[in-house]
Amino acid sequence: MRFYFILLSIFWTTICFAQELPPITQQQLENLAESNDEEPKDDHFLQQLEYFRRHPINLNDATIEELQAIRFLNELQIASLFRYRKLLGNLIDIHELQPIPGWNTITIKKVLPFVTVGNGLTINEHFRSRFSNGNNNILFRVSRVVEKSKGYNTSLTTHYMGDRNHLMFRYRYQYKDLLYFGITTDKDAGEQFLNGAQSKGFDFYSFHFFARRIGIIKSLAIGDYTVNMGQGLIQWQSLAFEKSPEVMAIKRQAPILVPYRSAGEFYFNRGVGITLQKRNLQTTLFASYKKISGNIVTDTSVHFSSLLTSGYYRTPSEIADRNRITLTSFGGNISYSL
Repeated sequence: MRFYFILLSIFWTTICFAQELPPITQQQLENLAESNDEEPKDDHFLQQLEYFRRHPINLNDATIEELQAIRFLNELQIASLFRYRKLLGNLIDIHELQPIPGWNTITIKKVLPFVTVGNGLTINEHFRSRFSNGNNNILFRVSRVVEKSKGYNTSLTTHYMGDRNHLMFRYRYQYKDLLYFGITTDKDAGEQFLNGAQSKGFDFYSFHFFARRIGIIKSLAIGDYTVNMGQGLIQWQSLAFEKSPEVMAIKRQAPILVPYRSAGEFYFNRGVGITLQKRNLQTTLFASYKKISGNIVTDTSVHFSSLLTSGYYRTPSEIADRNRITLTSFGGNISYSL
């Protein structure tokens, strides 16, 4: 009975938090889920909002990256807040947001659950203290579809090799927006576990270590992370909303480097990324090396005909295509702000 009660509590907490989201954002998340055939696994956005709900951002010392992480503010609104603080000083009350150019009633209502106003504090803490003053979170989830699909029919040559349980374990540590680290493991329904092709247990293992504001190092990512540059034509791996009734939300907003904490197995980098900032000059470099899955074709040459992005390795053909392609990527950018 205790096990089912824990699952019910987690489910109820998720429902309550979803109801607190602004209607526009909730609708966008629902549209995103409906547009994907597979179960959406990129929940970094919801994780971050839940953290900000419990630990609101102080608008008097908030950074651009923190405000971008909320995803409710456009570039003009963020710039207006910084300009307002520079001209008139720190905000005294949350209602002082109303006279800021570009901040309307709808915008303020959307950000209110995740922000606060207090004395601006300069971060002058020892790096080691970040490892002891943060929040630890552990999640273990077991799910199973009651109706048995025909993929589990062993008389078929393409039947699923594993059981019907979907298992996920996640540990994450977060201290403000300055330090993140943790691990994520995942095994989809129909995949083997501790036998056959999955003799090592889970199908997917992910580790991330991410730190911000260490001297001239603005961001440091080790392990799994995402890169967001341009508007998607260059590189964009984080969540982005395609449609919105807000006419000013025409530009994607996100930090360049973001820790990857989700269970999806394709849209991320694995390696090292770093952003250096000296006054107005900022430089980002990243390098990634990982194995991805795809269908290899051998005729006049050896090449792949398709990539497997779902992360499912249930049938013999899916297992045969696993990790057959090596993906190496690297790059960077340099920006100068006036």
